[in-house]
Amino acid sequence: MTESIDAFVLERALFCEKNVWFYQVPAGQVTNLAPRADAWDPEHPLLTGSVRVLQKGDACFVQLFEPVSDDAETSASPTLFAQCPLHITRELSLDVYVHDCVDSSRYFMLRVEDETSGRCAFVGIGFPDRTVAFNFKATLLDYAKYVLRQFNVRHMETIEKTEVADGMSSQKKDMSLPKGTTIRMNLKTSANEDGEKLTRHRSCNNGGAVKNVPLIPPPPTESTKTAAPSLAVAEFVTTGTDEDWGDFTSA
Repeated sequence: MTESIDAFVLERALFCEKNVWFYQVPAGQVTNLAPRADAWDPEHPLLTGSVRVLQKGDACFVQLFEPVSDDAETSASPTLFAQCPLHITRELSLDVYVHDCVDSSRYFMLRVEDETSGRCAFVGIGFPDRTVAFNFKATLLDYAKYVLRQFNVRHMETIEKTEVADGMSSQKKDMSLPKGTTIRMNLKTSANEDGEKLTRHRSCNNGGAVKNVPLIPPPPTESTKTAAPSLAVAEFVTTGTDEDWGDFTSA
């Protein structure tokens, strides 16, 4: 089931036209690639057939079919006369395979190729209607633009994949030290300096505590509390006795 799905290729007819004239191109025009329709004897075509532009996946072909006889069945497929594959790349443009005639916009010269032997030849075609000829060339130009867009998309995908691969390789880079490597660290301190700093720090803390915290006087004892009232009572008694006796004597 998977193989059949992978082998499936979409085919689409981009252009179809009947009553198209086919011509034999003189050897001189093939050499200079400057075809002229008046040299083909336009009034006497080789045959009158049909033209179809078929796209298979990303590939495209201009197919020339022989005319269908009147007594043939309607469902019978036409016979392929010649085929022009369009192998368009950045270096090979559409003009390599389809040439415009210099004296008429209704005539073209096609580079046809035999699928079996790979041999190439040139065949001329002509359309009775100028509008149909314009649509034929416009279809081929649209396909050429499509191919170039596909090239650009693939190029960008390749660049993105390369950047991702480079990023992953940089992340996986081994940052460990080689075997046998030693590291020397100089802290610029000694045991004596550390001891002196610690002693100065402690002395500052102790001296500040003694100077900053005031001393609280001790609480009074019991003898001190009772002595003061007794003295006051004695003074009161002595003073009162002297006053009473003084008044009695004077009386």
